[in-house]
Amino acid sequence: MIRLSQKYPGKRAFITGAASGLGLAFATQLARQGWNIAITDVNDETLHCAAETVRTAGGIPTTYCFDVSDYDKFCQAVNDFDQELGGIDIGINNAGIGCGGYLHASPIDTFRKVIEINLMGVVHGCHLLVPIMKKQGSGHILNVGSAAGFVAAPRMSAYNTAKAGVLALSETMRGELAEDGVMVSVLMPTYVRTNIGINALGPAEDKQLARLLIDRSKLTAEEVAIEALQRMELGEFYIVLPAHARFLWRFKRLMPDRFSRFISKELNRVLIRQQSAPGEPPSDLG
Repeated sequence: MIRLSQKYPGKRAFITGAASGLGLAFATQLARQGWNIAITDVNDETLHCAAETVRTAGGIPTTYCFDVSDYDKFCQAVNDFDQELGGIDIGINNAGIGCGGYLHASPIDTFRKVIEINLMGVVHGCHLLVPIMKKQGSGHILNVGSAAGFVAAPRMSAYNTAKAGVLALSETMRGELAEDGVMVSVLMPTYVRTNIGINALGPAEDKQLARLLIDRSKLTAEEVAIEALQRMELGEFYIVLPAHARFLWRFKRLMPDRFSRFISKELNRVLIRQQSAPGEPPSDLG
């Protein structure tokens, strides 16, 4: 993270969904370099606890409590932080919600809520951060997607769709901002050990499976945050973690039909194994 601090001596970061999990891990890592950090979340109580964590780590936190699907409140927070600090160097669109279930069996309102938070929340962040960074001629936006955005495993239609949108949005922005001094990266990890599964939407069976996959993951939020920031320093666009996810990324592009059959079989294998031997760790699907 030293290079980021050298590149952006103003050390001003805006991070959504930062009261816990991956968002807080990003904030903590930057705090250790003395950054000014706007941390946002929908939970005011945990947000203030996160602020203490950031402050203890050496950062200067500013808290904003709002839902990223609310554009007006998002706009107010970004403008407030921008005016207070005179710019924003790094924006991390991280806020999200988990969801499982078959498409045909999912209430349309559930699907819509996932899109509003996981995709439109990122769109809102980019729409607000880009003009600030274009004006100052510098900055780096990290959109937190998921391997789910390209793996597209069954029984995750809303989540997959939203994360695929984050990938497409990021690719579009990369081209649009190429001449403006503004960097863009998209993070696509498999399951990370966070609390996203606690408030996930969908049928109980799918939520239970998601929480199991998350709990058994080898990826910690701190590890993902450290590697993502290091790759941002190198100017990498696609940040796919871990190595297994990079294998899936290449597999799909080389053999898309075979990949689709592989993912369906893998999901069935995981479900059968969990029913017969619930103590065994499942594999990564995104």
